[in-house]
Amino acid sequence: MRGVAITGVGIVSALGSGFAAHLAGLREGRSGLRPLTLFPAEDLGALPVGAVAAGLVPRSRGPRCIHLALRAARQALAGRRLEGEGVLSVGTTTGGIFESEAHFLKHRGGVGAEDRELLLHHPIGAMTEVLSRALRLSASQHTFSTACSSSANAIGFGASMVEREGKWALVGGVDSLSRITYAGFHALKLLASAPCRPFDLNRRGVSLGEGAAFLLLEPEEEARRRGTPILGFVRGWGSTSDAHHPTAPHPRGEGAAAASFSALADAGLDPAQVDYVNAHGTATAANDLAEGLALGRVFGTTPPLTSSTKGLTGHTLGATGAIEAVLSLAALSSGFVPATTGLEQPDPEIHIRHVPPGGVNQPLSVVVSNSFGFGGNNAVLVLSRAAA
Repeated sequence: MRGVAITGVGIVSALGSGFAAHLAGLREGRSGLRPLTLFPAEDLGALPVGAVAAGLVPRSRGPRCIHLALRAARQALAGRRLEGEGVLSVGTTTGGIFESEAHFLKHRGGVGAEDRELLLHHPIGAMTEVLSRALRLSASQHTFSTACSSSANAIGFGASMVEREGKWALVGGVDSLSRITYAGFHALKLLASAPCRPFDLNRRGVSLGEGAAFLLLEPEEEARRRGTPILGFVRGWGSTSDAHHPTAPHPRGEGAAAASFSALADAGLDPAQVDYVNAHGTATAANDLAEGLALGRVFGTTPPLTSSTKGLTGHTLGATGAIEAVLSLAALSSGFVPATTGLEQPDPEIHIRHVPPGGVNQPLSVVVSNSFGFGGNNAVLVLSRAAA
């Protein structure tokens, strides 16, 4: 990709709301993981999750997911009215299922039951439609649901449309905590009883999270013509599928490595030009090991600094790619490389170049953000400070 400029950004997660709050969270290494309180889970235990603070989600009726998405999207737009027809590209995995669960628990699926409006946003595509209407956008609508790579693919697709057609694109992702994901990960024995510890020898699993993040993309020449500040660039996107297993990654990380090579080729860059990798780093035994092998294949014996930010926000599923793209942009723009929160004793079988505790101040030009999901759905984004 060439000249796809990022001119707006918005984010909400367990770290707070807004770009500045998240940059501060990165610098502090502040974890937003707390025991689950959003819904009762007596049989499963109140394990650590990255829930968005109650004050950031309106109490008015309406899906939690849409409230989160609107907050982040409005930050990215910053009051701008976008001209012409553009692209709205959203990644999510559960959509409005939190409200669907509330309906079921109250009515047990009864036909003709009251509160049927709780079911209106059950389809994941409803997120994109409601966003478009609420923001008064004239845009083609695209919804991606490729597990934990959903919003990374939404960003990559939107950037490719900007490059090809010269339109603006509002891209990102959203997911809220829900009973089905919490119980599902618990059934797979993937949830950690303490805050997650990516790449640690004693890692014990995932800490779930929720949130939303959006980027406003447009052609570089258009942004410069208007004098709009450019925050960075989407330089490349790679997307692959392992087709290996419904939940486990390819044990040698072949699909993940292929997505990285594809993204770098799209960016016209060599692996040696990458300064930092925001790893997927979920803190499961299989995922972290597979990602380490993939990074070794891509970067060889001279890897860039690498860390996971899951210990700050939790694993936000369909929103992960977008949230971590914004965190990567924060590192890129500030020159601060965050350490992996929760990492105490690095696993000697994972050969990556860990960011030292406390993070480091280092100028960055190119950052890679990895997002790898169930079913071997892999997406990699390449961000840069300057255009090609």
